[in-house]
Amino acid sequence: MTRLRSRPAWGLLLALGASPAFPAATTLQWAGHTWNVTTSGMAGNNTGSASNVFVDSDGYLHLKITQSNGKWLCAELFTQDTLGFGTYRWQIDAPIDRLDKNVVLGLFPYGPIVGTGADGTNEIDIEYARWGDSTWDNGNFTVYPNSGTVVGQSTFTFSMAGTYSTSSFDWSATSIRYRAQEGFKAVGDTTGTFGKWTYAPSNPSTNIPQKAVPLGMNLWLCSECTQAPSDGKPVEVIVRQFLHLPPGATTGIVRDRSEPVSDMRIATVGRTLRIAFPAPLDAERIFDLLDPSGRTERTFVAGRGSSEATLRDLAPGLHLLLDRSSRESRSLTVFDSD
Repeated sequence: MTRLRSRPAWGLLLALGASPAFPAATTLQWAGHTWNVTTSGMAGNNTGSASNVFVDSDGYLHLKITQSNGKWLCAELFTQDTLGFGTYRWQIDAPIDRLDKNVVLGLFPYGPIVGTGADGTNEIDIEYARWGDSTWDNGNFTVYPNSGTVVGQSTFTFSMAGTYSTSSFDWSATSIRYRAQEGFKAVGDTTGTFGKWTYAPSNPSTNIPQKAVPLGMNLWLCSECTQAPSDGKPVEVIVRQFLHLPPGATTGIVRDRSEPVSDMRIATVGRTLRIAFPAPLDAERIFDLLDPSGRTERTFVAGRGSSEATLRDLAPGLHLLLDRSSRESRSLTVFDSD
């Protein structure tokens, strides 16, 4: 059963000539980005709550639907920066195949929130939802065009044995290739696929978004529903990891979000980190590799007389490299190799 998502209120604001700005929101740091958290109106005429979006001590992002004073509150956030073509990948810990029939989990670049196109354009969706009907497909891939009225969509039904899944799409100027898999998968691993679709229209410049836009994620209640989970229970989804790989980047450290460590060059081969200095060091320098919560994952030394340090078998995800001698740091996103 084909079901297009209920549109958020942003198109109405733009039609009325309002400034295309983010809603009143708090902010958080996660996955190498600064995110604005929705604290008012959001998708499906729901209300977002800042307390329903948080990062735990393991660096995992939590999205919740909760009840307060008889009203159900949802979760939504958007990146402050814009992301364009490339690969988008989420690792999620939640029973996304068994969400309540009224609940929607959305993962989507969305342009109208910053004035990139009118509502109903410039959006690429992965949504897990049954839209209020337990007999409908629970997987939804949707592309809203750069301009025009053609909307591309593929829906499917799936089930999982556990709660771990990987959702991704590859976005280029001419196509969008979706894939959904059971388990946490490395880039290039296609095992466990339970949903896939390639959208390659004949006129992609019109029917595929072409500009970099903010990335959104939300957990909400469909507007056709009673605006409450049908079972009356709160909902929680844990997003363990999000990665965006620019075109052509399938491995290595590709994003730098803080002041660079001076007199260093950083490169990777697979999941090996190499730090090179312009000349051999006169003294030992100590480095800490920290995870997103600030815990030390590994400490290593660049030895006296050496011009290079190597650190192998890095875990994918966001890390902070801290040079103890200078207290300078660099934020790094490490990706699996193909």
